[in-house]
Amino acid sequence: MQAYQFEQYVSPAHRISVELPADAPVGAAKIIVLFPDTERHQPPSQPQHPEFANIAEYLAWHDAQPASGRSTEEIDRQIREEHDGWRD
Repeated sequence: MQAYQFEQYVSPAHRISVELPADAPVGAAKIIVLFPDTERHQPPSQPQHPEFANIAEYLAWHDAQPASGRSTEEIDRQIREEHDGWRD
């Protein structure tokens, strides 16, 4: 399966026009249109993928993160379960 992604403008007549690359296959295709959810969209309280200039910035960010609420034993158990699943 091949996918092509395009940014398009929806005209006042509610139409879009897309020209595919010459190497796109011919025949049946599915078209999916996604619109941003502007009514309920709220920006995240912090970046999803923060960037750091150095390790000190990362450590300061890390220390400010809330605790997960899980104990060391719970985390170790989950790691063991994941590791044991690799053997199957």
